[in-house]
Amino acid sequence: MTSKRYALLFLILLIAVGGLLWLKQRPEVTQGNEDQQNFAVSNPDEVSLIFMTDQSGDKQIYLRKQPDGTWTVNNSFVASEKRVNFLLNETMSNLKVQGPAPKAAVENVLSYMSIHGIKVEVYTSNPSAPELVYMVGNTTPSQLGTYYKLPGDNLPMIVQIPGFNGFLNSRYDLNEDVWISRALFASNKDQIKSIKVSYPDSLQSFGMTKKPDGNIDFTASLEAVNTGAVKSYFNLFGKLNFETFYNTTSDSLKNALKAKQPFCTIRLESENRGVDELAFYQKESHEKMHGLYDKEGNELAHDPSRFYALSNKFKRVLIVQDYTFGKVLQTAKDFSLRTQ
Repeated sequence: MTSKRYALLFLILLIAVGGLLWLKQRPEVTQGNEDQQNFAVSNPDEVSLIFMTDQSGDKQIYLRKQPDGTWTVNNSFVASEKRVNFLLNETMSNLKVQGPAPKAAVENVLSYMSIHGIKVEVYTSNPSAPELVYMVGNTTPSQLGTYYKLPGDNLPMIVQIPGFNGFLNSRYDLNEDVWISRALFASNKDQIKSIKVSYPDSLQSFGMTKKPDGNIDFTASLEAVNTGAVKSYFNLFGKLNFETFYNTTSDSLKNALKAKQPFCTIRLESENRGVDELAFYQKESHEKMHGLYDKEGNELAHDPSRFYALSNKFKRVLIVQDYTFGKVLQTAKDFSLRTQ
C-alpha cells in the first residue's frame, strides 16, 4: 500500500509540475485575454471599405462598396463579387481565436509581421475611422492556424475558422489582378439597349437595337431575318468573362494588336454597364499547345481555343476562350431565316 501511495503522490506531483510549466510558457496578453481579442467582422452588411497593405506600403488594395451594392478595386475596376464575398462573409466574419501564440514563437511571429505582415482595416459608417484593425502574419507550424495581431502591445493570437483546417493569410491577397472582375459583358436581355458586331467583311456584320416597345430592330444584309434567333442572341451576354490578363509589363503586344484590324469587334450598350466594347484578335499557335495540327495534318498558325482581346475598360491585353465567346461570335448569316 505504501508503494502505491508513493506512486500516486509522484503522479500528482508530475501533473502539477507539468501544469506550472504550461502556465509559465503561456504568453501574457497585455490588453485582455484571448476571449476579448476579437478579429471577426460582426456586421458584414455594413462594411463599406476594406483596406489591405503590406509593411512597405508598395502594395495596397482598396475594396470599396458602391451605392448599388457592387464593389470596386482601387477605385479603378469592378471587383469580383465572388472574391469579395469569400473574403468578407466566409473569412473575415468567421474568424475565431484559438489561443495565444506559444511564448517561444512570439518573437519570430512579431519579426515576421514587421516585415511580411498584412495590415487590414475595416470601415463601416465612418470613412475616416476604421471599425477594426489588425495584422495578419504567418501560419502555425501545423499549417492549421494563422497568427493575427491587434494594434498596440497585444501579442499575436492563433486564429482559425471553425470547421476549416488550413491557413488564412493567402485570402488577403495584395495582387490587384485577383480582385478584378473578369466580366467583359454582364447584362441581361432587359438591360441591353443595342449590340453591334463588326467584321472586316461588311456582309458578315450586323446590328441590333431595342425599340421602346421592346421589339428589336435588326440591321444586316439579309433578305429575311429569323426574329427568334435575334431574341435569343440578346440572352447570351449575361456573364461572359475573360480567362486572364496577358502578363507582361511591356506594351509591345498591345501596340501591335492596335495596329492590326481585329477579326471581330462587339460593341454592347446597356443600362447597367454603359458601353462595353471588345475587339478580338487571333492568338498565335506554339509547339507546346494541344491541337497543333488540324485534321488534315496541317500545322495551325493560330490557337483554335483562345484569342487575344482588347477592351475599352482595360488597358492591358486579355486572353479569352473560344469556349466562352464562341457563341456570340456569330455573323449575319446566322440570323438568316431559312425557308427550306
